[in-house]
Amino acid sequence: MPLAGDEGVKRTASALMLVLALLILLVAGVQFVKADSQPVAPVLSGVNIVSPSNITYTSNLLTLNADVTTIGGSNIKTSMTYSLDGTSNQTIPITIEYPAGNSFTMALHIGLLDLPTLSEGSHNITVYVACEYPNNNRFVNEPDTITAFYNSTVYFTISNNSEQEIPEFPSWTPILLLLAVLAVALVFIKLRLPKSDKR
Repeated sequence: MPLAGDEGVKRTASALMLVLALLILLVAGVQFVKADSQPVAPVLSGVNIVSPSNITYTSNLLTLNADVTTIGGSNIKTSMTYSLDGTSNQTIPITIEYPAGNSFTMALHIGLLDLPTLSEGSHNITVYVACEYPNNNRFVNEPDTITAFYNSTVYFTISNNSEQEIPEFPSWTPILLLLAVLAVALVFIKLRLPKSDKR
């Protein structure tokens, strides 16, 4: 017959084994999740370039207007740069608006900048956005923050040829003019002809 002390030791050992098994499963499960998932970036849209757009402009003075929508909150840092025709990146100043009126729902990061005077011909502009946010599921030796990168490109043309084409006359216009001249000529001839005396 087992002693009460032995029974207590067995129960304690069983409880420790159960706790140890649960810890192993928990750690294995967390590592499995970590291996197959990344923290979700707070960006709700890609880079939206409002202007310039993919058209031909007659003015060589244009404004760059781009935006990106993120989840609201002050813990998200966004920076925006642009490259015109492959030149080195230039910083775009950003203003933040909260369209829903609540800073914890949605934030619109707007970049607005006057472009340098553009030459006539084809151009392209690429806008780059870097969005830095906290790594809340951080493991040992991982960075405190994560940075997600986005970009968008548009192609456009500058044409200073402002001459407007002279509209072509419809093909029936010369015929109408000729008929009008003939009608006037007939009236004139009829008025000039001497009237015959009636007896």
